[in-house]
Amino acid sequence: MLNHFKCCHALLNGLALLLVAAGMIAGPILQNSTLVACLAAVGTVVKGWNDFKQYLFKVAMSRFAFTTYAKALTELKTHIRGVPLEDLEGFLIKMQTLDDTIVDFTPPLPKRSVQDYHRRFVYQPVEAQSHTPRTMAVRKRRRRKRR
Repeated sequence: MLNHFKCCHALLNGLALLLVAAGMIAGPILQNSTLVACLAAVGTVVKGWNDFKQYLFKVAMSRFAFTTYAKALTELKTHIRGVPLEDLEGFLIKMQTLDDTIVDFTPPLPKRSVQDYHRRFVYQPVEAQSHTPRTMAVRKRRRRKRR
């Protein structure tokens, strides 16, 4: 989503700048003040739409979510390697609070992205999987053949 918001913000800003610049260049050459006014008005509307959609804020919040989750994963790896069980409950509370904060601040995902996620990643309970070395090797071979 971060790249989507960055692209939308850049494209709309570029389009607004291009429209205003085209009006300033083409108006004096063609000596048509109506053309200048129309192009400037359309450029202003595009810039206003860009500001209305708040793409800069969405970029900042998406970047915040990404870096915060990256830090949380690093901290999770550290805790997994050797955290006493007494500290685990505090860590889980901290992670839940962090998750709630990120969900509140970041923009929602489009339905299409959520559907693609559920289509691609199917939940399989741990009990249903067998993790013997032989089955792991067979799965690796099957994955290689699919590619």
